[in-house]
Order: sequence, then C-alpha cells, then structure tokens
Amino acid sequence: MVAASNLPQLNGRCMTCGGGIETWLQYVDGFELRHFCLFELLDDKRGVACLTDYQRKLVEAAIAEGFGVINEGLHYRASRDWGKLIGYSREGLEEINIRGIEFYKNFAREYGSPETPMIVGGAIGPRGDAYNVGRTPDAAEAEDYHSEQILTFKKAGADLITALTISATDEAIGLSRAAKAADMPVVISFFVAKGGKLKGGETLEEAIAKVDAATDASPAYYMVNCTHPTEFEPGLTTGGWTNRLGGFMPNAVAMETLDLCKLGHLEDGDPKELGGQMAKLAERFPHINVWGGCCGTDGRHIGQIARQVGKVRRQHITV
Repeated sequence: MVAASNLPQLNGRCMTCGGGIETWLQYVDGFELRHFCLFELLDDKRGVACLTDYQRKLVEAAIAEGFGVINEGLHYRASRDWGKLIGYSREGLEEINIRGIEFYKNFAREYGSPETPMIVGGAIGPRGDAYNVGRTPDAAEAEDYHSEQILTFKKAGADLITALTISATDEAIGLSRAAKAADMPVVISFFVAKGGKLKGGETLEEAIAKVDAATDASPAYYMVNCTHPTEFEPGLTTGGWTNRLGGFMPNAVAMETLDLCKLGHLEDGDPKELGGQMAKLAERFPHINVWGGCCGTDGRHIGQIARQVGKVRRQHITV
C-alpha cells in the first residue's frame, strides 16, 4: 500500500483511471450484468479476459503519453446490499473484493515504472442508486455500511479508496469518516446533474464545503464523474474551493446517464473532441492531476485525453 503522502497524483504526477466499465462490458462484449454488478465477471473466464483487455488498452494508452494509472473500477457495486441481490454472502463479497484488488495489482506489477506509476484503488459506489436517488443513508449509516468494503480493501493492500458517483453529501461524509477510521486515503467523486449541481440541489462548491467541514477535510481530493464536460462545467465556479478538486472522469457523450444505460448500444462519441474538452479544463486548472474517463470511454478516449492534457502541461512547464 502506498502512503497517502506518496500518492503520485498528490505529488505532481499526471494520472488516469477508468470508470463506467459496465457500459462497455454490456454493449460491446455482450454481458448481461445483474443489477449492474460487474465484479461477478471475475467468476467467468471470458469475463476476466474482457476485463483484462479493457484495462490493458487503457493502461497502454496512458503510458504511451507518459501518464500513470489508478487501476480500479470493477468493485463499484461489490458491497453488501448489491451483493445480496445477486446471491453473495458477506464472506463471498470479501473474497471477490480481494481477488479484484489482486487483478489490478497484476497491472501495477507489469507496467509500473518511476515515469508511469501504477497504483491500485478500491472503487466504491453509493449504497443506493446514484441516478434514481430515493432514500439516501445518513452519515452514521453510511459510515457503518461502507466501512465493511473499505476494511476489505485495506486488507487486500489497495492504495486508496475512490468513492464514485456520490449524489448525497451525508453519504460522502460517512464514507469519508469510515476511510479515515481505517487509515485509508479516500477520494470523493460526485455525480452532478446537468447544470453542475448534485441531485439534492447543492452546488459542487457547497457539497465540498459541507463534507470538508464535517470531516476535518479528510478526503485527499474531490472529483466529478459520470457526466460530460458540457454538463458539469457550469458547476465549476471561480474561487479557492476549486483547489480541492483533483480530477475529472467524464462520460464520452452528453446524455442523461439513465438514458445511456437503456440505449441497448454504446455511445462513445468523439475521443479527440473529448480530449480537447479536457485539455481546456487542464489549462484552467493546472493543479489537477487525474484525468480519466467514465461511461462510453475506453483506451481511445484515455489516449486522446492524456495526449492533449499532456501537451497543455508541457506548455505550462516550458513557459
């Protein structure tokens, strides 16, 4: 496990990561994912092969441009409530969470170098549905619920926790407290709706301020994922609060996430255009070091993002 203070993205190193892998595995590789639970593909020979192919293309696209990689993603719904829906016991979930971390460690061992560092993240999704938000857990409930998966990730040797598509600040608070109690660095990535606000109506600035105030600013940094730059950029208002932002993981196209999940085919947009949109954000936020992708993205998008963001970074260095 890498110490929090030694995480490369906190020390000036540009990194990438992939999320929303489920859409790719469903619409390109043809898997039917029960309740969007990707992790059970670790029990399927072809599933492991497809997961490996997806991750390898992402990693190789990143290192070709000098980026490191946060290897993570398949654990998004490997928590108690979702696991129970598809027949996993707590013991079974612990075992498959640990195997998933080992899956990503293999990439870190194979591709890691001082120039292109490889770390392993434990991806955690919300207890409920990030998009059809009904009842959300309060902070105490979220801390209790998420601590189980966080402690498993620590046991497995993950380097950090990445909480993805979090729509409720109370859940972000509880999750952050659970990570802090486990002495694990945590990243909170919010899902913001069109217009740059969370489903509960808070602005991104308000959400970050609320979580920081309740947790003594324990998250290592914050991100935005599972929405397109044209949708979340209105939430990026000016001010010192943006210093707490550490990364973006955009969808490939601007479309409601629920609609993307129901199309029956993959919408992958224009990788070059997405790379250009991220490069503009890199010009605006030179302190941000994590440039990933979410639904609809793959190695092509990551390659374009890394290439164009990397060009912006090199220009800043030489100026």
